[in-house]
Amino acid sequence: MPHKRPHTASGGSGVPTHEKRARSHVSGPSSDLSKSIEEARKRAMAAFQRTGLPSAPSAPPPRPMGSAFSPSAAQHNLEAKNQAGEQESKPVGIHPLLLGDAARIQDKFRSLAPKFASIQANKRQIPGKPPPSSSFSSILDAKPVPVKPKNPYLPSEVDKVEGPKPKSMHRALQFHRPGKYILEAEQIRRDEKMNALKERIQATAQKVGLQDELLGDERVLRRPEPPQVEWWDMALLPTKSYDDVPISMQSINDVPPDASIVEHEDSLIDHLVQHPIPIPPPTENIKVQPHGVILTKQEMKKMRRQRRAAAQQDKRDRIKMGLLPPDPPKVKLANLMRVLGNEAIADPTKVEARVRREVAARQELHERTNAERMLTDEERRDRRAYKTKVEEAKGIWCQVYRIEKLVSPSHRFKVRKNAQQHHLSGIIVTNPNFSLVIVEGAAKALKAYKRLMLVRINWKDFGQANREENAPKEEQGPMEPDVDLSSNECDLIFEGPVRERTFSPGSVRMVDCATDFKVKELLGPKLAGYWDVAKRSAIAEQDV
Repeated sequence: MPHKRPHTASGGSGVPTHEKRARSHVSGPSSDLSKSIEEARKRAMAAFQRTGLPSAPSAPPPRPMGSAFSPSAAQHNLEAKNQAGEQESKPVGIHPLLLGDAARIQDKFRSLAPKFASIQANKRQIPGKPPPSSSFSSILDAKPVPVKPKNPYLPSEVDKVEGPKPKSMHRALQFHRPGKYILEAEQIRRDEKMNALKERIQATAQKVGLQDELLGDERVLRRPEPPQVEWWDMALLPTKSYDDVPISMQSINDVPPDASIVEHEDSLIDHLVQHPIPIPPPTENIKVQPHGVILTKQEMKKMRRQRRAAAQQDKRDRIKMGLLPPDPPKVKLANLMRVLGNEAIADPTKVEARVRREVAARQELHERTNAERMLTDEERRDRRAYKTKVEEAKGIWCQVYRIEKLVSPSHRFKVRKNAQQHHLSGIIVTNPNFSLVIVEGAAKALKAYKRLMLVRINWKDFGQANREENAPKEEQGPMEPDVDLSSNECDLIFEGPVRERTFSPGSVRMVDCATDFKVKELLGPKLAGYWDVAKRSAIAEQDV
């Protein structure tokens, strides 16, 4: 029996079929890998040429893919290439594309270590991975260095001399603010004008002998020097000097008992502190009272209807229970026949007369009831005084007015009479220069008086003279004005609360004073400051 040959899956040649398939599978991508390696080599050479770095040694030709390939062989080739690179003057790393499958095999079998270290001290080389090539990273990060063109007008490095930097002849332009010198010139003119005005006022004051009353004089503005001994220490110092007070504790013991009353056992001075009684401020009583609900007109009418209906219903109930007699019928001429039908038909004249008497009686009762509810003149004055007292309990306020010319009798009467009607107190001082009005009272009354002085009275109109026989002498004047009131006006120079009244309630005096000395003597030291303030404001307006 002939011997049979073993069946092999092969083609026409003697090579097995699975080997052919493996070769065809390897030879396909090997050509692509060779092309990619060649392109990577060309790019690397081009980068070396651009940056001017030494070129890397050429890599050996790629191993044919058809040959047997093992990880140990790839590792051996990689170590050989690294040793060859170290022998060069400047070692250059190998591009990852030139490693082929060795890079992937190394990544596969290397230890799974963290990529990054938390601090630089913990940074170590990862086993199984070669150290990164600084040459290759420098190739990738290298950029073409721009070459600066040389300026023939600048000194060279050899000709440079160490020394101070020369100053630039080109400076930035500095412009002055528009109008700067104009403002300075105007300020100089104003100062010169003010100095000339002061000299003229001083010269005029010296001529008339009013140097002490001149407001611009420094002697008036200068404060007096402090006394040698304060007034509260005068009673405690035997010699009226602070020399009696010992400087140290040693001198305290040296002072005899009868020499001073300051450090003696029976001295008025001890370690206790006397606290003064607190005085409430004048505005403490001004408290905002809570207001009730403010109703509209429609709501007020509705509330009135409901209130009257409730009162009428209560009256009906009392009549039904017999507590009140029933009201007589309210017969009028309009409902005469409807209310008194048979009686009106029997004697209409008598019924009509009776109805007219009843209508007149009801009218008289209505008027008498209204008159009884109406306040008398005395009760009205008491009520007004009570309201004024309540307003004054909230605090006393003061207002000071300056009037250029208070010569009209009509103006004098209005100023004084309205102050009395509003229960204000104060004084009206007239002077050839100007007039001063000082009033004090409740805040509500002063609000109405302020409107009278600043709005209602026309100070440029002379008005009609008061020719009544009982009129005061200061309120009687000529029929025609003899002064020019075209520039007359009234100004409020002070308004504020005061602790207590200076003038008696309800008293408003009008006094004529020819000089400033008489005015200050009349007002006293407490109110003389109002006159000074009014005088300063008058001078300031004249200068403007």
